[in-house]
Amino acid sequence: MAIAQSVRGPLKVEKTPRCTNELPRFARAHLADITPKVKAEINQIMSALFRERFILILNTIVLLGVNFFGFFLSIKAYTEFIGDDVAKLVIAFTPFLFVNSIGFVTMIPIRGTKREIYRLQQRLIFLRAQMDYSHLSR
Repeated sequence: MAIAQSVRGPLKVEKTPRCTNELPRFARAHLADITPKVKAEINQIMSALFRERFILILNTIVLLGVNFFGFFLSIKAYTEFIGDDVAKLVIAFTPFLFVNSIGFVTMIPIRGTKREIYRLQQRLIFLRAQMDYSHLSR
């Protein structure tokens, strides 16, 4: 196969430039400065998220602690009661039923806290998107 030649010698093929993973100057967005109001709102949302996650962890620990305590009491009542098996089950189910039903009341704030965390995360995503794409609405 013959190499293509021009009048003055072999044809030189220019190498294509490699990708630099940088945007060209004409395609770069001019990000607006973060206003103090938006910055304060983001800080407020971040601190509220931290507080809500802390409350969620505490409520979960309380739920698990009360349930383990109720289970411990029922096992202890079953093993230490002297009587037939039916009487042992009745005695064991009493703390298990009442202590654990009181423990499950803590699931109400857990659900509300999860909902509040989701709402705060959505607001934070909205603010970040608003900052990132504010140059398009000018």
